[in-house]
Amino acid sequence: MATEKMSDVPAQVPEDANHPVKLPAIPKGATVRRRPIPTRTPSTRASKRIYITPKTPFRSITARVRKQLDKNLREASSASNAFTNKLAANKGASLDERVRAIQRHSSQSAKGSGNTGGTTGLENAGEVVVLGTGRAIQKVVEVALFFQKQNDCIVQMKTGSVGAVDDVIQEGDEEWGGEGEERVRMMSSLEASIRLR
Repeated sequence: MATEKMSDVPAQVPEDANHPVKLPAIPKGATVRRRPIPTRTPSTRASKRIYITPKTPFRSITARVRKQLDKNLREASSASNAFTNKLAANKGASLDERVRAIQRHSSQSAKGSGNTGGTTGLENAGEVVVLGTGRAIQKVVEVALFFQKQNDCIVQMKTGSVGAVDDVIQEGDEEWGGEGEERVRMMSSLEASIRLR
């Protein structure tokens, strides 16, 4: 009975969606130039995205998020006040017409913000999305925990992955300004969506 050493048997991993293919090793003498991570547009017009790195100061992030939340609240409040003033100016309208106008306004603001509530309050005050990849995920978690402890904030977390593009430049190609070979590597990402109650 012939026995083989474990080191002689190559590891066979099926190539399917559950087992991603590992990138080949970078050749000796080659350098890697990393491109910026691609950004997405906000999902709604009322959301603001803040990208952070591991070196971004914690206090700076929390101040930016709070400033944006306050700005969103002021904008939503002024829009709500404008509607209230318009409704009050129409003194000749019957009570039934005023109620229908309020219901129309409520349904339009709920559609615009993605909410299903039917109030004329500040439900569309907007959200701030804090996004980090790789080592910055820890900082996103810290920011989310900070705002989760605030009484006026609601925090939702969403995980994902982002394809980051690197250029592998062979030795000698740098002189000619060559772009090199593109390699896509997947990075984990975390989004913290913060909005006011």
